[in-house]
Formats: sequence, C-alpha cells, structure tokens
Amino acid sequence: MSLLSSFSPVRWEPRVYRGSLELAGRVRSHVRADLAAFPDELACDVELCASELFANACEYTASGGQDGEVVRTLRLPGEDRLRLEVTDGGFTDTRPTIPDLTGTDWFTCERHRGLLMVAALALDWGFYPVLAHPTLNLGLVVWADFALAPGQAPTGLPRFVHTA
Repeated sequence: MSLLSSFSPVRWEPRVYRGSLELAGRVRSHVRADLAAFPDELACDVELCASELFANACEYTASGGQDGEVVRTLRLPGEDRLRLEVTDGGFTDTRPTIPDLTGTDWFTCERHRGLLMVAALALDWGFYPVLAHPTLNLGLVVWADFALAPGQAPTGLPRFVHTA
C-alpha cells in the first residue's frame, strides 16, 4: 500500500529584467521576497546563485545587449527540491562551464568562479536550450536545484505564486 503525498508542485510567476548588471540588486531582493517563507540559509544561497546567473546572462549573451532581457523563475517540483532558472537571450557560441583551473589559479584569477560557487551551493545545476535548433543558440535556461529538508517548504503555497 502506498501513501499518496499531498504535495502539489508550485511555480512562481516569472520575473523579467532588462539585461543590465545594474539590476542585480533588484534580482536579489526579488528572490529574497519570493522566498520569504523559506529558511534564511536557503534563501541566501538561491539569492546569491540567482545574482551570479543573472550576471552571466548579461555578460555573455544577447541579454546584455540593447533591449536584452533575462527571465528568472522559481519552482518547487517536489517537496525536497527548489529549482531556480535563469533564461538568457542567446546568440552566443559559448555554453556555461566551470573553467578547468588548477592549483593557485583559482586563488589568483579575477573572474570565472561564479559557476563554481553555484555548483558548491546547489544540489545540481545545468542548462538546456530554450528552443532546440541545429545552428543557433536562441537562448539557454540555466538551472540550479537546491535541496529542501522535510518540512522546509512552507505549507499552503498556491500552485502558482503571483509575484506582483
């Protein structure tokens, strides 16, 4: 006999930002507001990762160009996992990767540590294309999953959270 879980997946309304690094603080404050009912340590980790993924989208993709946008979403696909997704504007030949640095290179490099931080804070991370296309990068969704211990997800969340 199996017990049916009363959990229902939850999605937050997507937030759309102009692709400007000046808005990184707004991205962080919105994550903090959206996760106000979650444990503070989890909210801090997601906030930091959202800021990093937003900055990468602005820096390395068409999102940082004129009229570029970045979309940030949150989902609770299961009661043990929270997913952050950042969607960029594409049109780049690069893909998110953790650089292959060794030894003191990690301590002396001035850039390229962001995804290492995401990998350290998240349960897992990755990316997938917005639309599969054989030659064009029309945008990537970079995602990071965060573990939730039993009881960490607030009860009573609606299936769709309006973010106003």
